[in-house]
Amino acid sequence: MVFLYSNSFFSQKVTFPSDLKNQELEDFLSMKKNLNYLNKNGYYFLDIPKEKSFSNRLAGEILISDTSKLDINQIDVEFLMNDYQYYLVTNWNTLIVLKSIDHLKKEMNSVE
Repeated sequence: MVFLYSNSFFSQKVTFPSDLKNQELEDFLSMKKNLNYLNKNGYYFLDIPKEKSFSNRLAGEILISDTSKLDINQIDVEFLMNDYQYYLVTNWNTLIVLKSIDHLKKEMNSVE
């Protein structure tokens, strides 16, 4: 019985790689300078490709009333650590592409 108690006492919480990535994403998004960079450089618009199917890559659909006053922090989109996200902007019939956080980190490091 003492062995079981001491074994559980000394055991550590198991952290999965996805948990680490989620924490890394949260940490990145919690910093104001990162959010500012993300808001200016974290996305781009892309014409809908006519030759190839894109619907299987879509993370969702959104409406953007004015792209010149776009605040990416106020739009219901989700950035990923190591993959780009594609959203259909239905009222503009275009795609907004969110860069991965890993890509943005590399960009930020090359600017500094």
